[in-house]
Amino acid sequence: MKIESIAPLQRGFDLPSQNIVSGNIPIVYSNGILKFHNKSKCTAPGLVTGRSGTIGKFTFLEEGAYWPHNTSLWVTNFFDNDPKFIYYLYHTINIENFSTGSGVPTLNRNNVHNQICNIPAAKEQKKISSFLTSIDNRIQTQKKIISHLKSQMSNLKDLLFEQKLRFKDNENEYPEWRDFRLSDLGNTYNGLSGKTKEHFGSGQKYIQYKQIFDSYKIRIANCAFVNVEENENQNKVTYGDAFFTISSETPGEIGMSSVLLENVDNVYLNSFCFGFRTHTFCELIPEFSQFLFRSNSFRNEIIKLAQGSTRYNMSKVEFLKLKVELPYKDEQIKIAQFLSSINKKINVESELLTQYENQKKYLIQNLFV
Repeated sequence: MKIESIAPLQRGFDLPSQNIVSGNIPIVYSNGILKFHNKSKCTAPGLVTGRSGTIGKFTFLEEGAYWPHNTSLWVTNFFDNDPKFIYYLYHTINIENFSTGSGVPTLNRNNVHNQICNIPAAKEQKKISSFLTSIDNRIQTQKKIISHLKSQMSNLKDLLFEQKLRFKDNENEYPEWRDFRLSDLGNTYNGLSGKTKEHFGSGQKYIQYKQIFDSYKIRIANCAFVNVEENENQNKVTYGDAFFTISSETPGEIGMSSVLLENVDNVYLNSFCFGFRTHTFCELIPEFSQFLFRSNSFRNEIIKLAQGSTRYNMSKVEFLKLKVELPYKDEQIKIAQFLSSINKKINVESELLTQYENQKKYLIQNLFV
């Protein structure tokens, strides 16, 4: 059957921002519920997807009234099919492939309506949708667990680096933290230079901008590849090096950091970042620095170094002038171990979330053949 005969779509209703009156009726845009109005156009169950802008996102409304915005398409008739089953069915037809336009993508419902789908009887539809809903609920629970852990991590990190929470050496207080300039602790070095697109794709591993931006800690397994000749004077990275983004489109993305806590050979750094290597016998240990350089107190200072209007850059000279407060190494170790234990929990829960999401994807692909 064509999707038009199963659950046809219709353009949403115009509602300029200036005409919105605050209320409790959700307005469903192309990317979900963003505002609330005092009037409705439809009654749940409802299924809404993007018509213009965001294509491929679906919003399912279990109950109540709603207003599908003109940037969206909504299902006008479920024809006695299970509405939640239709929600999952629409996920199988890759609706984003029907969008047109290079600037703002637009979805033509007539193209979607011609899609052929096979559907079971209503009783089996309910069983399928109930089963997939249970997985969706577990996914949402898992996301809440991860969100809670990340919030806990953020709060505890702030308390620790503001010294409102301190560890003890048995029953004794650790000494007060000491001030250092970064230049007292180490030196900076540049990433790769003189490379063109032809040099990438094979050769030696190099640390990418996104790796640094996304994570406290570098994972060499995720590195890309670059050709580096034997006579090139390029800086190799080593255990304990910290890496910072030096150029970005926004000030808030300047100086994002990641630390290498693996022993490596012949690994390099990309050209849009720089490395920071501590002196021998330095008072800063790398296991602690991964959290120090991502702390809000340090981030607030490093963002001030962003210079530019359309593209922001940071001076390594000014970077080395920044001051940090450091506990003695024994306390650094305790702080690093404590925060690392929370990070490990987050990683475990995130892997479990990925398993649930993959399970859902597999089932949708195989239950709607």
